[in-house]
Amino acid sequence: MHKRTGCKRLETGISNGGSKRSVRGFTLVELLVVIAIIALLMSILMPALSRAKKQANAVVCQANLQQWGMIFALYATDNEGSLPQSVAGGTLCQREAYWITALVPYYEDRKIRLCPSAANTLNPPECNRCPGTTFSAWGPFDAATDDDWWETGAMGSYGINEWCSNPPGDSYWGFPSKYAWRSTSAKGAGQVPLFLDCIYIDGYPMHYDEPPEYPGEYRGSGGWANAAMKYYCIDRHERHINGVFLDSSVRKIGLKELWRLKWHQAYPIDFQPPEWPVWMRGFKDY
Repeated sequence: MHKRTGCKRLETGISNGGSKRSVRGFTLVELLVVIAIIALLMSILMPALSRAKKQANAVVCQANLQQWGMIFALYATDNEGSLPQSVAGGTLCQREAYWITALVPYYEDRKIRLCPSAANTLNPPECNRCPGTTFSAWGPFDAATDDDWWETGAMGSYGINEWCSNPPGDSYWGFPSKYAWRSTSAKGAGQVPLFLDCIYIDGYPMHYDEPPEYPGEYRGSGGWANAAMKYYCIDRHERHINGVFLDSSVRKIGLKELWRLKWHQAYPIDFQPPEWPVWMRGFKDY
């Protein structure tokens, strides 16, 4: 009688008939078919993933702007309802008067200055006070002194409607103070844009400003302070930008709608809109 040794019989791959088992692999044609199917699926999924990312960025952008609405409201609460005055005067120096530094005590995270769709600057460090682009941030700004209105390294992708200021005197930055919205409790505040997606820190939009001739064009013939609507007319969120209004409400704004908002106190919203450039003609009218 044979003893059991506890060893299992080794599978040799030999059948009872004594011949080797045949192992079949993929053919070249089958591999090419699999690769083609994967490529097809990727081509279907990639646009969906891209749209999902853009939508997520827009949601985060609006969340940032909601925080900015609260920041401006807190500043107004501490200053008898007034907005930052923008320029030096009274007891405030330039650095204390401008929004970049005037609002710093009301937030800590500088990242809320950045829309996630334009979170990085393309400008070299030595390019002081340079604008951004549709998908890049403005700045960084160079080292500031005590008298400057910015902080060292300041950068962002939002800009203030400079008409939302409480300036001393009859003019500021060369514009008439009488048109300024000085308080957050202004009549019709829900139609007054306060802080928006922008390629620079600020602008003074006028109803006669021409739209960009091509996506991303921002300079008027007279440089800064001319054709400021171009700073905000950027296709950052699928033919829209995001903005917070003087009543702290946040929403997306159609690019053609920019000319229909109440930017300053004398802004005419019922005028004939400009002739739209080719790239904007298919956008929604308002």
